[in-house]
Amino acid sequence: MTHSKSCRKAAVAPLGLKKAKPSRRVAIHEAGHALAYWWNGQGIYSATARTKAEMRAGPHITRRGCESDLEGIVEAADFIGAPSLALEYGHGMDGGLLVELVARDLLHCASGPVAEAIHRRASLEDVLWAGGIGDLQKAGELLALLPEDLRAEADRQAVARCRELVRRYWPAIEALADLLQEHGRVEGEDVEALLCAVTGELPEFRGNPLADLDKRGARHA
Repeated sequence: MTHSKSCRKAAVAPLGLKKAKPSRRVAIHEAGHALAYWWNGQGIYSATARTKAEMRAGPHITRRGCESDLEGIVEAADFIGAPSLALEYGHGMDGGLLVELVARDLLHCASGPVAEAIHRRASLEDVLWAGGIGDLQKAGELLALLPEDLRAEADRQAVARCRELVRRYWPAIEALADLLQEHGRVEGEDVEALLCAVTGELPEFRGNPLADLDKRGARHA
């Protein structure tokens, strides 16, 4: 037992080290994505923001067993799960439904970069090219499902709607970003519970009308 004193010192030393946290930029970005899924009434499985050390240690393994080297990821249900396959094999949806579902999934894509751009006071273009390439690619696949003459307006409208969504629910984004920085990974039910608690709202599947986001400053009743 003569070594007990040194053992006590070794046990105490790490307490002085500050726990590494994911960057605020990443946490805000992922919180923005999660917000759009929640607003659309879609199920969220988890939200993750990773530290630099975690990224160096290896890829993130998704719930489907796929490897991801992204700094953060929100795993949730999209309306059109695989737009590239839908384009290749046919989507089987009528025009009106297709336009709506593409518009809602575009919110999932753009809300993260838009939230990050607002947080950083940076241009959306800079954010997309710096760390939102995956979001940009997925948005392009969704837009390709639409007739060519509708794509530019759908893209513009998605960004405008995300700006309204993010600004309207900014306190909820910040609260979720705090949780992501504290824990790194947050389970979907906890994400949804937090957003509902902060906003006082309980969205249902496709329950919030897209047009509500076209009214600056309005709130869904």
